[in-house]
Amino acid sequence: MTDFACLAGAAQHTYRNDEPAPHPAEAMSRIAAAALADAGLSAADVDVLSCVEPLSWNYEDLGTVVARKLTLRDDVEQLWVPAGGTSPQDLLHQIAARIVAGEIQCAVICGGESMRTRRRAARNDEQLDWPARAAVNPMRGQAPFTSELEVRHGLRAPIQVFPLFENAIRAAHGRSEAEQMNAAATLLAENARIAAANPHAWFRDAPGAAEIAGVTPDNRLVAYPYTKRMNAIMDVDQFAAVVVTSGGSRSAAAVLGGAGAEEIWNPIERNTFDTCPAMQHAITTALERSGLRADELDVMDLYSCFPSAVQLGLHALGSDTDDPRPKSLTGGLAYAGGPGNGYVLHSLAAALEHVRANPAHKVLVTGIGMANTKHAATVLSAADAVPAQASGTTTYREQIDETPRAVVPEANGEATVCTYTIEYGRDGEPVNVILILDLTDGTRTIANMREPVAAAADIRSVEPIGRTGTVRYHTGEKINFFEFAD
Repeated sequence: MTDFACLAGAAQHTYRNDEPAPHPAEAMSRIAAAALADAGLSAADVDVLSCVEPLSWNYEDLGTVVARKLTLRDDVEQLWVPAGGTSPQDLLHQIAARIVAGEIQCAVICGGESMRTRRRAARNDEQLDWPARAAVNPMRGQAPFTSELEVRHGLRAPIQVFPLFENAIRAAHGRSEAEQMNAAATLLAENARIAAANPHAWFRDAPGAAEIAGVTPDNRLVAYPYTKRMNAIMDVDQFAAVVVTSGGSRSAAAVLGGAGAEEIWNPIERNTFDTCPAMQHAITTALERSGLRADELDVMDLYSCFPSAVQLGLHALGSDTDDPRPKSLTGGLAYAGGPGNGYVLHSLAAALEHVRANPAHKVLVTGIGMANTKHAATVLSAADAVPAQASGTTTYREQIDETPRAVVPEANGEATVCTYTIEYGRDGEPVNVILILDLTDGTRTIANMREPVAAAADIRSVEPIGRTGTVRYHTGEKINFFEFAD
């Protein structure tokens, strides 16, 4: 086994309520050391160190801090990529390619968040014994999440973006509101059951589909149709690390193939919301490089920041929500926990644990970054059960061949609703309606609606996708406002 990069070791740790987390660099060094021990290696064996940027604390030079704490050799290389949900796989794929090329022998990838500890200290006005926080942007090197036009209309974070896909999926399948909510909540209930058996999971209470979908004071609507329990949980203290080596023993997991792909960057410019071409490309390419068909996968960890992400992943596999295979190894970001950009390290660690226990199994791990924009897919198997057709080839990121939709920032005229969401306040009342609109000439725009409470009632009483109306740009507010036709 010298032609493939392997996950030779891994470690995870969740800091519970009675165990405040140290600052991220300290916790990363500890988990990296544990992963090296799991692989039967030491700091002296490491050629490359990669640290996934945390959001809970900023460092001028995170890699150097972690390298010193690990007492790595002075000549150890630090490999860095811009932050995002695909960062662990972006790093893994670059490292795997270099291992296959014979350039390096051993690398460590680590990441995680001390978000719960930091936020609790802030609420209690407590001073943490952490190093000074650097004045650097943890998302440096990354393009903005969405365009200025989208931000102006409220499309500024994942909680507003992913519901656009959920509603488009519902309309494309011809499902009612209740049918789609049940489909989405059932997927998450499956994940919740997996999290209940995961000792590293943040939530282990295993709510059922009805509890996940039900709107209550403790489970309010966040952005339609998602309730609080359908959203990734970032307020966690969780860390993970993997060790990647050249070749591996029977206890290692070989990287059979992997790929990354980037969607048209701004959501408003995309041609479809019920499918994802970049996700399709990443998964299909990873499978081709692994010499496997989708139906030969035994288990998956489909990135699950929101239910629509899982559904888009299943579609890319030629499957649907009734696929009987496990769709998560951890329990997903809503239940196992979503430690910022580092979640997939937990997926990879769990994948290694799984193939050690199930040597014949083939595993798919996927990642998503930004506004469903960056995608990554990795296929793994036991190191001594590599398919003859597998190439071990991995690539960092490829561009899909699609032409973005032309956008009209100041729109006036007839328009048709392409997809939408309704944002809710903490009191449970609608505070904004966000619509993606197709104009009659084929161009695209984004709009809000006046009086969001009344608008939300209208939208939820009659299927809005496909309905027409009029959009007008208001100069003073710099906002497009939409009204349905009578």
